[in-house]
Amino acid sequence: MGVFEVSELPPGRKAIGSRVVFKIKTRYGVPVRRKARIVAKGYSQCYGVDYADTFAAMAHPSAISLLLALAAMNGWFVNSTDVEQAFLHCPLEESIYLQPPAGLEESNGKVWRLKKGLYCLSQSSRLFYKHLGARLK
Repeated sequence: MGVFEVSELPPGRKAIGSRVVFKIKTRYGVPVRRKARIVAKGYSQCYGVDYADTFAAMAHPSAISLLLALAAMNGWFVNSTDVEQAFLHCPLEESIYLQPPAGLEESNGKVWRLKKGLYCLSQSSRLFYKHLGARLK
């Protein structure tokens, strides 16, 4: 997917920490599969250095209720979707350096330079909204 590349940490920059989050997906209480994903420790990002904006538009609940009511009155088909790995498809505008999680250390103390968004980054939601808006135009 090209989310990151291994690189040297530039002088004066600090790498953001990361960790692996494990989850067991179940169906009717029976484990179906195991998932793991790498997330950034976004709380350690510095405003103005690692990101500038965090805004992401949201639909107001009353607007959603209105659209569903109109669909019900007019017999329209309503479909919803969940975008899997949504943040991993959005190119980053800033240079973010990530410390690999424990157990995945790179040789010679190198870090990961992120090329796309990652879960738990402060700007991930804004990047997804901007990327989606550009695709829909």
